[in-house]
Amino acid sequence: MDTTSLTISLVLGAIAYAAALAIILRRASAKGGDGGLADFFVSGRDVGLWTAVATLGATEIGLITIAYNAQKGFNDGFAAFHIGAAAFVGCVIVGLTGFVVAPLRRTGVLTIPEFYGQRYGQDVRVFGAIIMALGGILNMGLFLKVAALFIVAMLGFAPGSGVVNALMVGLLVIAVAYTAYGGIRSVIATDILQFAMIVAGLFIALLVLLQTITLSDAVTAVSGAKGSAGFDPFEAESFGASYVLWMVLVAGVVSSVIWPTALSRALCIKDEATVRRAYLISSVVFMGRMALPAFIGVLAFTYFTMANGGNPAGDTRLAGFGSDADLVATAVMLGQALPAWLVGLLAIVMFASFMSTQDGYLFCWSSIIARDIIGPLTGRTEDAAFQIKATRYGIVAIALYELYWGLIYQGREDIWDYLAVSGAIYFCSGIVVLAGGLYWSRATRKGAIAALVAGFAAIAGLGPVKEAIGLGDLSAPVIGFAAIGLSAVAFVVVSLLEGEEEAEQRPGS
Repeated sequence: MDTTSLTISLVLGAIAYAAALAIILRRASAKGGDGGLADFFVSGRDVGLWTAVATLGATEIGLITIAYNAQKGFNDGFAAFHIGAAAFVGCVIVGLTGFVVAPLRRTGVLTIPEFYGQRYGQDVRVFGAIIMALGGILNMGLFLKVAALFIVAMLGFAPGSGVVNALMVGLLVIAVAYTAYGGIRSVIATDILQFAMIVAGLFIALLVLLQTITLSDAVTAVSGAKGSAGFDPFEAESFGASYVLWMVLVAGVVSSVIWPTALSRALCIKDEATVRRAYLISSVVFMGRMALPAFIGVLAFTYFTMANGGNPAGDTRLAGFGSDADLVATAVMLGQALPAWLVGLLAIVMFASFMSTQDGYLFCWSSIIARDIIGPLTGRTEDAAFQIKATRYGIVAIALYELYWGLIYQGREDIWDYLAVSGAIYFCSGIVVLAGGLYWSRATRKGAIAALVAGFAAIAGLGPVKEAIGLGDLSAPVIGFAAIGLSAVAFVVVSLLEGEEEAEQRPGS
């Protein structure tokens, strides 16, 4: 690699990105707002259509998204594209129907657990927020490690050089600084720049790659190594019918309408009609965030297959990464197959893509902790100064956890499967409690609590937990569907029983 061209492009790209970020943050600060809770938590509910599409896209197309989808494409070929198709279908349905997002926006709440409080009571709000934050924070535990590994591998550093840990700290400090400074306004303002950078960077890289690794080469490589399973997810050993159905739920419905980092954007959009339009347009983004990196992962598989006589696993360039070889294979390929100047600029794009997800996730979970756990427990839910300060402290605390977890977790599942399972700790009950509260008039407080407790069974899908309790033969999707079923049954049965008890206690019963 031409290290001079790489260094120059890295330096110039970093300077340009930093300058643009500083200007954007300054303008966002000048725009200000009243400094109250609505301004800090939902940007004064003034977000327009295209800004909404950009912030939804940037939050959901982070470096972690690029890395895990590329890993799926590398391991499973074109069959991995079904995840993008599922995301598209789910988001289109939300845009057309307004499922959950429209009625939730109508309530005027600042956070999802605040709706729990309105609908079920303050104890459900706090309990639901605890489970939501636990699942969400555990979910982002590998963001930092994966981002650092990907960038380091692309730039050609040795995996054990210590650069990964140093980069993890650097990435974290920057994300924490501007997220804590400006709240959701800083997040949304920077998302616009970062969304444009990510889309442009990925398309340029793909176009250049296709000059040397053709689609025909990719089809031949996948067909020769995987047969029809490389194209049909129902035949692929790592997928199958239950996995495809799980993806329709996770990548489709949950990612767009139940997951708080996406759903919280609906609370920032100026009106209900714009919310629906934003989700309808974003369906293409939700599909592309899965399919485009997966295709680049397929090209990486092809690149190493062509260089090693059909055995990409034996490539010495990947051997040093051990069990992370499939995760960084795409990054290594980008670093070696692209011109050095483009690698440098793409590294800045990857840096920006990490920030675009990191800031949104840090703010989302810390704001829930501050507003829906600490606030109700201390009686300071409407104290703006206290809430903002608690959110900022939460951002720092979550970042420190993320650094720790990125260093110690040693699961065996793919990154995407880890994210799906850890997120299920919240969404297996969240989809029941949220949709049930919005659409079922007979839902009750005790039913919501029962659903939240039952849904927590999804933690059994995490690799180390599954093995510890002897469920190694069950797949994560089966465990996830079982957890949703338990949550739904508990919700309905307990709500109906509570309704009968209240009816019997009424005078004249």
